[in-house]
Amino acid sequence: MEDLLMTQYDKDTSAEAVILCDYGYFSSNNFYFTRNVRIKILKKEGSNWANYIYQSDSKTSVNGYTFNIENGEIIKEKLKNESVFKEEVTDNLSLIRVAMPNVKVGSIIDLEYSFQGIPQEWKFQYTIPVKWSELIIEENEYFKYSTNFFGFEYLYINSDGRWVAKNMPAFNIEPFMNSKENYLTKFEFDFFGRGYSISWENCNDILLNNAHFGKTLSGSLYLNDIKDEINEKNYQDIEKLKEAYNRVKEIKWNEKERLITESLNLSTVYKNKIGNSAEINLVLIQLLDKLGFEVYPVVLSTRENGILSPIQPSLNKLNYTVALVILNNQEILLDATEKYLPAGLLPPRCININGRLIDNKKSKWVDLVTKVKDSQTSNYNLLLNENGTLTGKLEYIRKDYGAFYFRKKYKEFNNDNEYIKHFEEENPGLVINKFDIQNFDSIYGPVQDSYQVDIENRTLDIGDKIYINPMLTEQLKENPFKSEERKYPIDMIHPIEYKYIINLQIPKNYIIESIPESIVVKLPDNSAGFSYRVSNSNNIIQIKYQFNISNPIFISNQYKDLREFYNQIIKKHSEQIILTKKNETI
Repeated sequence: MEDLLMTQYDKDTSAEAVILCDYGYFSSNNFYFTRNVRIKILKKEGSNWANYIYQSDSKTSVNGYTFNIENGEIIKEKLKNESVFKEEVTDNLSLIRVAMPNVKVGSIIDLEYSFQGIPQEWKFQYTIPVKWSELIIEENEYFKYSTNFFGFEYLYINSDGRWVAKNMPAFNIEPFMNSKENYLTKFEFDFFGRGYSISWENCNDILLNNAHFGKTLSGSLYLNDIKDEINEKNYQDIEKLKEAYNRVKEIKWNEKERLITESLNLSTVYKNKIGNSAEINLVLIQLLDKLGFEVYPVVLSTRENGILSPIQPSLNKLNYTVALVILNNQEILLDATEKYLPAGLLPPRCININGRLIDNKKSKWVDLVTKVKDSQTSNYNLLLNENGTLTGKLEYIRKDYGAFYFRKKYKEFNNDNEYIKHFEEENPGLVINKFDIQNFDSIYGPVQDSYQVDIENRTLDIGDKIYINPMLTEQLKENPFKSEERKYPIDMIHPIEYKYIINLQIPKNYIIESIPESIVVKLPDNSAGFSYRVSNSNNIIQIKYQFNISNPIFISNQYKDLREFYNQIIKKHSEQIILTKKNETI
């Protein structure tokens, strides 16, 4: 009753919900793990915690109740079987989704589930506070387990087989964070039989002998025709690779990120033209192998799933497969799930420190960090009219990841009109009179888009003066780094390079009263910098602005410098051009 009457959690009054108790127990007698979790819902947005998901690789049982107060009485409503959903990921792994009944602000949900074995992880910390979390694992002579500890918070009790967290604070997600899974206070587990030790080499052997991974790579006769078609064109090696890559892209990705296949036969995936990420990339590996390339599977953990530990091997942590080709002593990584991604670039979800090459003769780490940039150049040629409106042309040249992001976003719209409407809505006051796009389908080159525009509401007229901010749509108004301190690294995925050039022609009956000063700012190690240069000639003001991040990963002791760097950008972006009307003479 006391918990039901609680309207806010005294240790974190902003919390949308609080985990009152989270208790996990593994019994060595029956090899079953049981979890009891009780959550108090404090705000409307906290109701999301009533939809629970967990993994199980064996038969599982689920029981639950929702508690509410009605007319001063505690009402208890049981979880129904039809509110428990099972989704098979592979033959021996399922996702269990639970939707608790009648959950509203003030409710307490109480959930118990059990399954055979040890969970892959135990979290002591979530994005809501945890009052008490306790995990007990009884020793058993028939199996061993390894633990990999993550997090920045201390445990209340840390002893053999029993771990307790008390009054664990909510984890705050901050901008440019790789994945909260790398920083939440938690254990990750791998367990194995007596006399068996786990290593990354063991993981290699297990995957090669798995019917849904290594075994699927045999039996590629279904690719003979496509192999012959490609070979008949007498391509150079790199063009042959690109052609194979494009042909496999004809298989539609079903949006499932997977380490292994769901189908035991990749020919079925190719025939049906749809598959998960592992299936598509294993088909690619088969085809490249038939074409004579030195090609290997690389397994990894996606960004959202967290990084791999070099010293704590974990088969459970792997959740994605890509291809690696070694050509002319260069390593080329390939993922054929994304239509607009060139060969040699991984989708951002896969850029996650390192992965493992899988092969029966070699097994090694593969660097997934990229030097390829998100690159964009903006060229604006605009005329400022006496009524304060701007007319002219906006042109963009987008390269590498910048081109990939644009192509993917553009194709979300059904036609140009929908895209133009969205662009105008993102930039109030802007009206597009003409739109043109070039090189859209040439994914190995830049994409260029241009706009003939009228722009209103970008100037301020006071008396005989006009104030205008020349940054227009590029202005950064708010620092993404708000916290005074930060415990976690900053990860911007890939290098960034943005260039912005505006040529602004001012009315002939106005003179320039003041313009922003030129400036160059760099971080001490040159990992980031920006320059802002201003010139004027013949009533044309030119602003050249360049922003770059050369090293996309910053450690926590660089945070203050990076935060101040962004403060300097915001300050510079806020500066205005001031024009004064000429005095008229008779």
